[in-house]
Amino acid sequence: MEKSGKAPRYVNVATVLEGEISQLAPNSLLPTEVQLARRFGVSRITVRGALDVLERSGLVSRLRGRGTIVSPEKITRHFSPLYSFEKDLASQGIAYETRVLGYDAKTDPPDVIRARLEISETDTVGCLSLVRLVYDRVVCHDRRYYPSEIAGKLQPHRVETQDASEVVEELAGAPIAEVDWEGEIISCPDEVATALGIAGRTLVLANAYTWRLEGGAPVEAGIISYRIDRCKFRFHEKFQHQKSGNRPDRT
Repeated sequence: MEKSGKAPRYVNVATVLEGEISQLAPNSLLPTEVQLARRFGVSRITVRGALDVLERSGLVSRLRGRGTIVSPEKITRHFSPLYSFEKDLASQGIAYETRVLGYDAKTDPPDVIRARLEISETDTVGCLSLVRLVYDRVVCHDRRYYPSEIAGKLQPHRVETQDASEVVEELAGAPIAEVDWEGEIISCPDEVATALGIAGRTLVLANAYTWRLEGGAPVEAGIISYRIDRCKFRFHEKFQHQKSGNRPDRT
């Protein structure tokens, strides 16, 4: 017979606070650790454990000098139809900010990017690093790579005020015709974690992508890393039914 045990005390505290948080407005300030410890009759270590659970779930943020506050709702990133970040959030009426962290017009990319851009082992590319903020909180980090013919003409700070896809289309002189992307939950590299404001090796959703022109020529590739405590993801597609039956065609 399996032994049944009680949940740790910090889990019980987190469960109670989660129910109360759902009734609070974003940016509401929670009681201090000392106040919560007195209320629940537990140690501050137990309270910190409960707050850790709530912070990892994205329900609260702990800010030095300010305390623990209720987080805004997660943003929704739509993957069908697959719009750029800018168009997706604009369609939802959500204000955002883009901050360029750095740009190197000539750098050696990782092998996965060489393959996506279909370049040789000696070719250099442009590399743009940026973050996106919603409600003054970083939600994702982009590392974007451009073939030399685009990299040499790119003015990186344009993407702080323009849709990055439209900037590339202008420089390429043609519209982006297709995108290839794949997503994977990974442990975040330290450099990206710093940009996202999270601990190294925290799990993130990393989307690797390639933008191509008509005919298949790649004009940009990159990796976008999303904080999964601040973002959720949605895919919606209608099945096309075959005329001969009622079963949907999912191919």
